[in-house]
Amino acid sequence: MPNQDVTASWEAFCDTLKAAGKELTDPAVPTDSQTKAEGLRYLSRMARAALEWYVEFNDPEFPVLYRPAHETIKLGADNPDNLYQKAVIDGRFDYVVRGERGSIDYISFATSKGSYAENFTQIETGFLDSNTIDINEDGTFEVVLSSREQPGNWLPMDEASESLLIRQTYLDRSQETAATISIQRADTTAVPTPLSVDTISANFEKAMAFYRNTIGLFSRWSQQIRENPNSLPLWDQSFCQAVGGDPNILYYHGHFRLQSDEIMVITLPSVPNCQTWNLQVDNYWMESLDYRYEKISINKHTATVDADGSVTIHVARENTGHPNYLSTAGHTEGTLCFRWVGCADPINPTTEVIKRGGLSA
Repeated sequence: MPNQDVTASWEAFCDTLKAAGKELTDPAVPTDSQTKAEGLRYLSRMARAALEWYVEFNDPEFPVLYRPAHETIKLGADNPDNLYQKAVIDGRFDYVVRGERGSIDYISFATSKGSYAENFTQIETGFLDSNTIDINEDGTFEVVLSSREQPGNWLPMDEASESLLIRQTYLDRSQETAATISIQRADTTAVPTPLSVDTISANFEKAMAFYRNTIGLFSRWSQQIRENPNSLPLWDQSFCQAVGGDPNILYYHGHFRLQSDEIMVITLPSVPNCQTWNLQVDNYWMESLDYRYEKISINKHTATVDADGSVTIHVARENTGHPNYLSTAGHTEGTLCFRWVGCADPINPTTEVIKRGGLSA
Protein backbone atom coordinates (compact mmCIF):
# COMPACT_ATOMS: atom_id res chain seq x y z
CA MET A 1 0.00 0.00 0.00
CA PRO A 2 2.26 2.86 -1.21
CA ASN A 3 -0.12 5.59 -0.03
CA GLN A 4 -0.09 4.17 3.48
CA ASP A 5 3.74 3.95 3.39
CA VAL A 6 4.24 7.59 2.49
CA THR A 7 1.52 8.74 4.90
CA ALA A 8 3.25 6.88 7.73
CA SER A 9 6.55 8.53 6.82
CA TRP A 10 5.00 11.98 6.91
CA GLU A 11 3.19 11.37 10.19
CA ALA A 12 6.40 10.05 11.78
CA PHE A 13 8.25 13.16 10.60
CA CYS A 14 5.60 15.42 12.12
CA ASP A 15 5.75 13.45 15.37
CA THR A 16 9.53 13.92 15.42
CA LEU A 17 9.13 17.69 15.08
CA LYS A 18 6.59 17.73 17.88
CA ALA A 19 8.78 15.69 20.23
CA ALA A 20 11.70 18.06 19.69
CA GLY A 21 9.78 20.77 21.55
CA LYS A 22 10.95 19.26 24.84
CA GLU A 23 14.36 20.82 24.17
CA LEU A 24 12.83 24.23 24.81
CA THR A 25 11.79 23.31 28.35
CA ASP A 26 14.94 21.45 29.38
CA PRO A 27 16.00 22.77 32.83
CA ALA A 28 19.47 23.57 31.46
CA VAL A 29 18.16 26.07 28.91
CA PRO A 30 18.49 29.73 30.00
CA THR A 31 15.10 31.12 30.86
CA ASP A 32 15.36 34.54 29.21
CA SER A 33 12.85 35.23 26.45
CA GLN A 34 15.50 35.81 23.78
CA THR A 35 16.99 32.33 24.22
CA LYS A 36 13.52 30.76 24.25
CA ALA A 37 12.53 32.61 21.07
CA GLU A 38 15.73 31.62 19.32
CA GLY A 39 15.19 28.04 20.46
CA LEU A 40 11.84 27.90 18.70
CA ARG A 41 13.40 29.35 15.57
CA TYR A 42 16.29 26.87 15.89
CA LEU A 43 13.88 23.94 15.83
CA SER A 44 12.37 25.28 12.60
CA ARG A 45 15.79 25.88 11.06
CA MET A 46 16.94 22.36 11.82
CA ALA A 47 13.75 21.02 10.24
CA ARG A 48 14.64 22.87 7.04
CA ALA A 49 18.21 21.55 7.24
CA ALA A 50 16.98 17.98 7.71
CA LEU A 51 14.78 18.18 4.62
CA GLU A 52 17.47 19.80 2.49
CA TRP A 53 20.28 17.48 3.57
CA TYR A 54 18.43 14.18 3.44
CA VAL A 55 15.43 14.65 1.16
CA GLU A 56 16.15 17.38 -1.37
CA PHE A 57 19.89 16.88 -1.99
CA ASN A 58 20.38 13.21 -1.15
CA ASP A 59 21.21 11.58 -4.47
CA PRO A 60 24.88 10.47 -4.66
CA GLU A 61 24.50 9.49 -8.32
CA PHE A 62 23.66 13.10 -9.23
CA PRO A 63 25.16 15.22 -6.43
CA VAL A 64 24.54 18.93 -6.02
CA LEU A 65 26.63 21.35 -3.99
CA TYR A 66 24.32 23.13 -1.58
CA ARG A 67 24.85 25.36 1.47
CA PRO A 68 24.26 23.29 4.63
CA ALA A 69 24.76 26.30 6.91
CA HIS A 70 24.30 29.97 6.10
CA GLU A 71 22.61 33.13 7.35
CA THR A 72 19.35 31.41 8.26
CA ILE A 73 20.44 27.82 8.96
CA LYS A 74 23.07 27.73 11.68
CA LEU A 75 24.42 24.81 13.69
CA GLY A 76 27.40 23.71 15.72
CA ALA A 77 29.12 27.11 15.94
CA ASP A 78 29.01 27.74 12.20
CA ASN A 79 31.86 30.04 11.21
CA PRO A 80 30.75 33.52 10.05
CA ASP A 81 33.90 33.69 7.90
CA ASN A 82 32.96 30.52 6.01
CA LEU A 83 30.99 29.76 2.91
CA TYR A 84 30.01 26.13 3.49
CA GLN A 85 29.20 23.81 0.59
CA LYS A 86 28.21 20.17 0.86
CA ALA A 87 27.34 17.30 -1.44
CA VAL A 88 26.25 13.73 -0.79
CA ILE A 89 28.57 11.20 -2.43
CA ASP A 90 29.08 7.44 -2.59
CA GLY A 91 32.55 5.94 -2.30
CA ARG A 92 31.73 3.38 -4.97
CA PHE A 93 31.62 6.13 -7.60
CA ASP A 94 34.17 8.66 -8.85
CA TYR A 95 33.44 12.39 -9.03
CA VAL A 96 35.01 15.47 -10.58
CA VAL A 97 34.97 18.83 -8.80
CA ARG A 98 35.70 21.82 -11.03
CA GLY A 99 36.18 25.39 -9.96
CA GLU A 100 37.55 28.88 -10.47
CA ARG A 101 39.73 29.89 -7.51
CA GLY A 102 38.54 33.45 -6.93
CA SER A 103 40.38 35.55 -4.34
CA ILE A 104 39.04 34.02 -1.13
CA ASP A 105 41.80 33.35 1.40
CA TYR A 106 41.42 29.62 2.08
CA ILE A 107 39.50 26.62 0.77
CA SER A 108 39.41 23.10 2.18
CA PHE A 109 37.86 19.96 0.72
CA ALA A 110 37.06 16.96 2.93
CA THR A 111 35.35 13.65 2.28
CA SER A 112 33.92 11.77 5.24
CA LYS A 113 31.96 8.72 6.30
CA GLY A 114 29.28 8.58 8.97
CA SER A 115 26.82 11.33 9.71
CA TYR A 116 24.76 12.89 12.48
CA ALA A 117 21.86 10.88 11.10
CA GLU A 118 23.69 7.63 11.76
CA ASN A 119 26.28 7.59 14.51
CA PHE A 120 27.05 11.22 15.50
CA THR A 121 30.38 11.03 13.66
CA GLN A 122 31.88 12.29 10.42
CA ILE A 123 35.19 10.51 10.03
CA GLU A 124 37.50 12.08 7.48
CA THR A 125 38.40 9.86 4.51
CA GLY A 126 40.26 12.47 2.46
CA PHE A 127 41.45 16.06 2.69
CA LEU A 128 42.90 18.74 0.41
CA ASP A 129 43.21 22.50 0.74
CA SER A 130 43.99 25.46 -1.48
CA ASN A 131 47.61 25.51 -0.31
CA THR A 132 48.27 22.07 -1.75
CA ILE A 133 46.13 21.69 -4.88
CA ASP A 134 47.47 22.55 -8.33
CA ILE A 135 45.68 25.55 -9.83
CA ASN A 136 45.94 26.56 -13.48
CA GLU A 137 47.28 29.97 -14.51
CA ASP A 138 43.75 31.13 -15.34
CA GLY A 139 42.59 30.24 -11.80
CA THR A 140 40.68 27.11 -12.76
CA PHE A 141 41.21 23.79 -11.03
CA GLU A 142 39.96 20.23 -11.09
CA VAL A 143 39.85 17.70 -8.25
CA VAL A 144 39.01 14.01 -8.65
CA LEU A 145 37.22 12.22 -5.80
CA SER A 146 37.93 8.51 -5.87
CA SER A 147 38.64 5.56 -3.62
CA ARG A 148 41.47 4.72 -6.04
CA GLU A 149 44.58 6.91 -6.36
CA GLN A 150 44.36 9.38 -9.24
CA PRO A 151 46.91 11.64 -10.98
CA GLY A 152 46.81 15.35 -10.24
CA ASN A 153 44.53 16.73 -7.53
CA TRP A 154 43.18 13.57 -5.88
CA LEU A 155 40.75 13.80 -2.98
CA PRO A 156 40.64 10.30 -1.46
CA MET A 157 37.50 8.45 -0.44
CA ASP A 158 36.83 4.94 0.72
CA GLU A 159 33.82 2.80 -0.14
CA ALA A 160 31.93 4.10 2.91
CA SER A 161 32.46 7.80 2.08
CA GLU A 162 29.17 9.64 1.87
CA SER A 163 29.84 13.36 2.19
CA LEU A 164 31.93 16.11 0.61
CA LEU A 165 32.28 19.30 2.67
CA ILE A 166 33.93 22.42 1.26
CA ARG A 167 34.86 25.31 3.53
CA GLN A 168 35.66 28.60 1.81
CA THR A 169 37.09 30.98 4.42
CA TYR A 170 37.10 34.75 4.02
CA LEU A 171 39.42 37.20 5.68
CA ASP A 172 37.23 40.03 4.39
CA ARG A 173 33.85 39.27 2.80
CA SER A 174 33.65 42.78 1.38
CA GLN A 175 36.89 42.47 -0.58
CA GLU A 176 37.28 38.80 -1.54
CA THR A 177 35.55 36.75 -4.22
CA ALA A 178 34.53 33.19 -3.41
CA ALA A 179 35.51 30.32 -5.67
CA THR A 180 32.91 29.03 -8.11
CA ILE A 181 32.72 25.26 -7.65
CA SER A 182 30.63 22.42 -9.11
CA ILE A 183 30.57 18.64 -8.75
CA GLN A 184 29.66 15.93 -11.25
CA ARG A 185 29.80 12.17 -11.25
CA ALA A 186 32.66 11.00 -13.48
CA ASP A 187 30.34 8.55 -15.27
CA THR A 188 28.45 11.04 -17.39
CA THR A 189 26.39 8.28 -19.02
CA ALA A 190 24.45 7.59 -15.82
CA VAL A 191 20.68 8.13 -16.05
CA PRO A 192 18.55 9.30 -13.08
CA THR A 193 16.40 6.66 -11.41
CA PRO A 194 12.73 7.61 -10.88
CA LEU A 195 11.97 8.37 -7.24
CA SER A 196 10.47 5.40 -5.42
CA VAL A 197 8.44 5.05 -2.23
CA ASP A 198 11.25 3.04 -0.67
CA THR A 199 13.84 5.73 -1.45
CA ILE A 200 11.79 8.69 -0.23
CA SER A 201 10.74 6.81 2.91
CA ALA A 202 14.38 5.95 3.66
CA ASN A 203 15.34 9.60 3.12
CA PHE A 204 12.69 10.73 5.57
CA GLU A 205 14.01 8.22 8.11
CA LYS A 206 17.47 9.80 7.77
CA ALA A 207 16.01 13.29 8.04
CA MET A 208 14.25 12.35 11.29
CA ALA A 209 17.38 10.76 12.73
CA PHE A 210 19.45 13.83 11.81
CA TYR A 211 16.90 16.12 13.41
CA ARG A 212 16.77 14.20 16.68
CA ASN A 213 20.51 13.63 16.88
CA THR A 214 21.63 17.13 15.92
CA ILE A 215 19.35 18.99 18.30
CA GLY A 216 20.28 16.64 21.13
CA LEU A 217 24.00 16.78 20.35
CA PHE A 218 24.34 20.54 20.36
CA SER A 219 22.15 20.86 23.44
CA ARG A 220 24.57 18.56 25.26
CA TRP A 221 27.53 20.58 24.00
CA SER A 222 25.97 23.77 25.30
CA GLN A 223 25.26 22.25 28.67
CA GLN A 224 28.87 21.11 28.91
CA ILE A 225 30.15 24.54 27.89
CA ARG A 226 27.99 26.27 30.52
CA GLU A 227 29.74 24.31 33.28
CA ASN A 228 32.72 26.70 32.93
CA PRO A 229 31.25 30.21 32.72
CA ASN A 230 33.21 33.06 31.16
CA SER A 231 35.97 30.83 29.87
CA LEU A 232 37.32 29.75 26.48
CA PRO A 233 39.01 26.34 26.88
CA LEU A 234 40.64 24.17 24.25
CA TRP A 235 38.37 21.28 23.34
CA ASP A 236 39.30 17.65 22.78
CA GLN A 237 40.58 17.81 19.22
CA SER A 238 40.11 14.11 18.55
CA PHE A 239 36.43 14.62 19.38
CA CYS A 240 36.25 17.72 17.16
CA GLN A 241 37.73 15.80 14.25
CA ALA A 242 35.39 12.86 14.81
CA VAL A 243 32.36 15.10 14.39
CA GLY A 244 33.57 16.69 11.16
CA GLY A 245 36.14 19.32 12.15
CA ASP A 246 38.77 20.57 9.69
CA PRO A 247 42.13 18.89 10.48
CA ASN A 248 43.87 22.23 9.88
CA ILE A 249 41.85 23.87 12.66
CA LEU A 250 42.33 23.88 16.43
CA TYR A 251 38.97 24.45 18.14
CA TYR A 252 38.10 26.18 21.42
CA HIS A 253 34.51 26.36 22.73
CA GLY A 254 33.63 28.75 25.53
CA HIS A 255 30.90 30.58 27.37
CA PHE A 256 29.94 34.09 28.43
CA ARG A 257 27.51 35.28 31.08
CA LEU A 258 27.55 39.06 31.42
CA GLN A 259 25.56 41.78 33.13
CA SER A 260 24.98 45.03 31.28
CA ASP A 261 27.98 46.67 32.99
CA GLU A 262 30.39 43.78 32.43
CA ILE A 263 32.92 43.08 29.69
CA MET A 264 34.57 39.78 28.86
CA VAL A 265 38.14 40.57 27.86
CA ILE A 266 39.73 37.89 25.69
CA THR A 267 43.46 38.21 25.07
CA LEU A 268 45.74 36.51 22.58
CA PRO A 269 49.18 37.01 24.19
CA SER A 270 50.70 36.86 20.72
CA VAL A 271 49.74 35.77 17.23
CA PRO A 272 51.88 32.92 15.89
CA ASN A 273 52.23 32.25 12.18
CA CYS A 274 48.92 30.89 10.90
CA GLN A 275 46.59 30.88 7.93
CA THR A 276 44.16 32.85 10.07
CA TRP A 277 42.38 32.83 13.43
CA ASN A 278 38.91 33.88 14.40
CA LEU A 279 36.60 34.35 17.35
CA GLN A 280 32.82 34.38 17.17
CA VAL A 281 29.92 34.96 19.55
CA ASP A 282 27.13 32.36 19.49
CA ASN A 283 23.85 31.88 21.31
CA TYR A 284 22.99 29.02 23.66
CA TRP A 285 21.89 26.91 20.69
CA MET A 286 25.41 27.21 19.23
CA GLU A 287 24.25 29.35 16.33
CA SER A 288 26.52 32.19 15.27
CA LEU A 289 24.77 35.46 16.03
CA ASP A 290 23.46 37.40 13.05
CA TYR A 291 26.64 38.68 11.39
CA ARG A 292 24.57 40.47 8.74
CA TYR A 293 23.60 43.14 11.26
CA GLU A 294 25.97 42.87 14.24
CA LYS A 295 29.74 42.71 14.67
CA ILE A 296 29.92 39.28 16.31
CA SER A 297 33.17 37.89 14.91
CA ILE A 298 36.76 38.94 14.33
CA ASN A 299 39.76 37.40 12.59
CA LYS A 300 43.42 37.86 11.74
CA HIS A 301 42.62 40.46 9.08
CA THR A 302 39.97 42.50 10.87
CA ALA A 303 41.57 42.67 14.35
CA THR A 304 43.62 45.60 15.62
CA VAL A 305 46.91 44.33 17.08
CA ASP A 306 48.44 45.97 20.18
CA ALA A 307 51.95 47.44 20.09
CA ASP A 308 53.37 44.40 21.92
CA GLY A 309 51.92 41.98 19.35
CA SER A 310 49.02 40.87 21.51
CA VAL A 311 45.35 41.13 20.61
CA THR A 312 42.69 42.24 23.11
CA ILE A 313 39.02 41.64 22.34
CA HIS A 314 35.98 42.97 24.19
CA VAL A 315 32.76 40.92 24.31
CA ALA A 316 29.92 42.92 25.85
CA ARG A 317 26.23 43.68 25.60
CA GLU A 318 26.92 47.35 24.83
CA ASN A 319 29.64 48.85 22.65
CA THR A 320 32.78 49.58 24.66
CA GLY A 321 34.38 51.72 21.95
CA HIS A 322 37.26 49.26 21.67
CA PRO A 323 38.33 48.56 18.06
CA ASN A 324 38.02 44.81 18.72
CA TYR A 325 34.58 45.02 20.32
CA LEU A 326 32.17 42.13 19.66
CA SER A 327 28.47 42.38 20.39
CA THR A 328 26.39 39.81 22.26
CA ALA A 329 23.39 41.16 20.32
CA GLY A 330 21.43 41.65 23.53
CA HIS A 331 22.28 38.25 25.02
CA THR A 332 23.14 37.98 28.69
CA GLU A 333 24.49 34.49 28.11
CA GLY A 334 25.75 32.41 25.22
CA THR A 335 28.62 30.44 23.77
CA LEU A 336 31.88 31.29 21.99
CA CYS A 337 34.10 29.59 19.44
CA PHE A 338 37.75 30.36 18.74
CA ARG A 339 39.85 28.79 15.96
CA TRP A 340 43.49 28.67 15.01
CA VAL A 341 43.64 27.79 11.31
CA GLY A 342 46.87 26.35 9.93
CA CYS A 343 48.85 27.13 13.08
CA ALA A 344 51.81 24.99 14.14
CA ASP A 345 52.46 26.81 17.44
CA PRO A 346 49.09 27.77 18.94
CA ILE A 347 48.82 29.90 22.07
CA ASN A 348 45.79 29.61 24.33
CA PRO A 349 43.64 32.74 24.69
CA THR A 350 43.03 34.09 28.20
CA THR A 351 39.79 35.53 29.61
CA GLU A 352 38.67 37.83 32.38
CA VAL A 353 35.48 39.73 33.22
CA ILE A 354 35.76 43.37 34.20
CA LYS A 355 33.33 46.16 35.00
CA ARG A 356 32.95 49.02 32.57
CA GLY A 357 34.25 51.34 35.24
CA GLY A 358 37.53 49.43 35.15
CA LEU A 359 38.33 50.55 31.62
CA SER A 360 41.15 53.02 31.19
CA ALA A 361 40.05 56.47 30.11
